[in-house]
Amino acid sequence: MIDLEPSEVYLDDLCGTTPPDPDHAGLMAGVVQLLPDLNFHLALTRTGWHRIGGVVDEDGDRIAFNLRQWAETECEHDMFALYERFADAGYLTTRYDGRTHYFVAPMGDRAPNFVQLEVEEIVEVVDRPLFVDDEVPDDIEDLLDPPGAFGARLEPMVLAPSRYIFRAITDVADLVAEHVTSGGSDLRYIRFLEEWDRSSAGNTTRFCDHFVLRLLPFQDRFGEQKVEATPLPIDTLTIPKEGIGTLSGRPLADYLTDYDKTAGFPMAWYFAMVLLKKALTAIPPAVFTDVKHNYRYLPECDIAVLEGWMHKPYSF
Repeated sequence: MIDLEPSEVYLDDLCGTTPPDPDHAGLMAGVVQLLPDLNFHLALTRTGWHRIGGVVDEDGDRIAFNLRQWAETECEHDMFALYERFADAGYLTTRYDGRTHYFVAPMGDRAPNFVQLEVEEIVEVVDRPLFVDDEVPDDIEDLLDPPGAFGARLEPMVLAPSRYIFRAITDVADLVAEHVTSGGSDLRYIRFLEEWDRSSAGNTTRFCDHFVLRLLPFQDRFGEQKVEATPLPIDTLTIPKEGIGTLSGRPLADYLTDYDKTAGFPMAWYFAMVLLKKALTAIPPAVFTDVKHNYRYLPECDIAVLEGWMHKPYSF
């Protein structure tokens, strides 16, 4: 067991002082110095997200770093007053275009036995005019995310070099143990991990070679801090074509074999079914119909996992 908490301050400082590079060599060199017993490698980069930034003028000169705080300070939630003061100022909002890098360090053969390091890489760019379509926002939320905001986006001029932000480092085995003990959290991911270990997937390959965990901290209705965990496939899992539910016997066996081969690990179709919700859910009943007719093309361990899902289905 590794106590990761003392390293968080140093990782935060490391991310704040290390310029990003394509292969993250500088960042990884610093991580090795801080945590020499952990062998991290990049598993996945999640792209396509952004968050609200600040305010600049037409020349890109800084007015404020935080749009919400600036608007609240300038007008105390009076959007008409804000509009009267700044409608002709030519102010522009900014956004942070982001990527989340997931680095993993295997710690054993069982599914939870890995440490996950999450680092964001963000770059601030010009987003849109402060007032979209010259309209007065209804409230502060309407200012932050007005109708037509996407269509009003400007050429995303970069305002500053990209930078790293330390997000989290997690010993997944410790996280699982904590959630099992404390209860009250969404434990579907633990079932996912346990099923990996009980299936043919866990017998042949490591979980962290094929999945990371998207961890979302939140506060429950009692004010306690919780974490929601969702498995993210490192390689995209294929959504099956329509008509897959009509297969049985040899055609179904061939389809499942081909699906797993394409995904790169056994029982991939099952874990895809759990993550893709309704997709593939017609397969378990078809498999058990074949089993009843003594046509068994899945290992017994996989049939046992599938039987558990039939009795108590779940998805993300």
